[in-house]
Amino acid sequence: MPKILSAATAVPAHRYDQDLVKQACQAAFGSLMDSPGRQAIFDHAGVRSRALVEPIERYLSPRSFEENNAAYFTHARTLSEKALRSALGKAGLDFSDIGHIVSVTTTGLLTPSLEAHLAQTLPFSRGVKRTPLFGSGCAGGAVALARAADFLLGRPDDAVLVLSVELCSLTFMPQEQETTQIVAAALFGDGASAVVLAGDRRRGRARAEIVDSASALLPDSLDVMGWDFTDQGMRLVLSPRATTLVEDSFAGAVEPFLARHGLKTDDIEHFLLHPGSAKILDACERSLGIDPQKTRLSREFLAANGNLSSSSLLFILRDALEGAKPRPGSYGLMAAFGPGFACELLLLRFP
Repeated sequence: MPKILSAATAVPAHRYDQDLVKQACQAAFGSLMDSPGRQAIFDHAGVRSRALVEPIERYLSPRSFEENNAAYFTHARTLSEKALRSALGKAGLDFSDIGHIVSVTTTGLLTPSLEAHLAQTLPFSRGVKRTPLFGSGCAGGAVALARAADFLLGRPDDAVLVLSVELCSLTFMPQEQETTQIVAAALFGDGASAVVLAGDRRRGRARAEIVDSASALLPDSLDVMGWDFTDQGMRLVLSPRATTLVEDSFAGAVEPFLARHGLKTDDIEHFLLHPGSAKILDACERSLGIDPQKTRLSREFLAANGNLSSSSLLFILRDALEGAKPRPGSYGLMAAFGPGFACELLLLRFP
């Protein structure tokens, strides 16, 4: 079974509490923020603070897509290198030990992709394989881990680095006087994460084993989540249908996935769920009928960092490995919903 050796994260230096972000939105959107409903978006998001790559004042003035994307490249390289150095150090591996890099993002566009730039300046092997992923949004961390595990099933002596960087703040468009931009400001933050995995024949302490993965695409749901690409930048698409779709479909994806391993939801001790919002976590819990205590790590992460799109789930994985101290032999379920509209699942076993 592919095994997870380490997980590490990096966040930018500028940190702001939710009240300050709300004040900034009041300055950016003026009378649009006057309704009690829009004020309440910040109070009910489940977010207390988040880190941003630039000072909050910068976000109050519109910038072009070109300017934002250039800033993405600058900050993404710095945060990514910090996260991957930490992950490799925890795993006891060198850059040259990595046979494959799976990189994932949905908040910036680069060709060559980010991991190619990093491989030019860091001592990775010249033969390192690369799989850049774009467009899977909040589910991207789960997708990247699953593809890394698939690779290792055929290359059990190899090690793989999964890298996620999401600078959600750089997609904010104050010139778009829409409620969706207010929702984005209330929910999203910035960060990077890295996970080192190895095949079952490679030496190294397993912090978790990836037993299986699965995807479930929902019909008639392409409009639920994603981006509209405009001259000004990436305009967030986020339908109010998302919460209902999650509640209606989550159990139908999870229960047969667990059943093929002879498991039920009661057998899962740690539910590592992507916290799209507090409402999404509520919907997941209702769908499965699970105790909110089992999703504690996801809620704690959301409160401290906001939604970091594809990086969120890898942050929560780090917290599970290093803080929760899972019981040996116990199971964990990683799950995330993303554009498609799709549910991505991974079953973990903790040795």
